[in-house]
Amino acid sequence: MILGLDSDNTVLELVEYAWAGFGAAFGPVMLFSVFWRRMTSWGAVAGIVTGGVTVIVWSLIEGGIFELYELVPGFILGSIAIVIVSLLNKKPSQEILDEFDFVEVAKYDEEKREYYR
Repeated sequence: MILGLDSDNTVLELVEYAWAGFGAAFGPVMLFSVFWRRMTSWGAVAGIVTGGVTVIVWSLIEGGIFELYELVPGFILGSIAIVIVSLLNKKPSQEILDEFDFVEVAKYDEEKREYYR
C-alpha cells in the first residue's frame, strides 16, 4: 500500500516488484522441494527469508549491477541459502526420503484412483 502512494510508481512497476518478491522467496523452495531430496524444512525457511530480503534490499540500492531485476539475485541467493542450510542440518528422515523416491517413480491407476509403483 505504501508503494502505491508514490506517484512515480506505475502499476507495471508495482506488479513487477511483487512478482520479484514471490519468485525469489518461493520459486527456489518449490523447485528444490521437487528435485532435491536433501532439502530440509530449515533450508526452505532460509531460502524464503533470503530471497525475500534480497528483493527488498536490492530494490533500495541504485546504480551499476543493482539495476538488475531483483528477482535474479533473490532467486540465486535464496537457492544458495537452501543448499547451505540444508547441508548443515541433519538429513531428512528415511520416511521422507522413501516418500520422495515413491513419488518420483509412482504411476496412477485411473480405475482405483490411487498411485502405485
